Amino acid sequence: MKKNRQMAIKGFKKQRSGGFSLWLAFVIIVVFASFTFLSFFIKEAYYDTKGKFLERLSEEKRVAEINKTLKIELLAITQKGYVEFAAGERLGLKKPKEEEVFVLR
Repeated sequence: MKKNRQMAIKGFKKQRSGGFSLWLAFVIIVVFASFTFLSFFIKEAYYDTKGKFLERLSEEKRVAEINKTLKIELLAITQKGYVEFAAGERLGLKKPKEEEVFVLR
């Protein structure tokens, strides 16, 4: 009778180890699903951050180009003769004739 009892206990342990492997499989599946879910959010955050970074970079590039053109224009303004050129080009002004000028003293 003791042999039967030991066999029954051994059989019970085998059933329990099968339940443990089922529990382990469930835990592995939950962990895998959690990592998959988490990786989706990390990927979305990455693409969102990448888009914002590229947008900011293009804005900085545009500002740098505007700055460069303004510096060139400032250099041109400080040179002699540019004021006359700008008045004629941008404002449509021209140098007056001598009879149009009246000098006050």
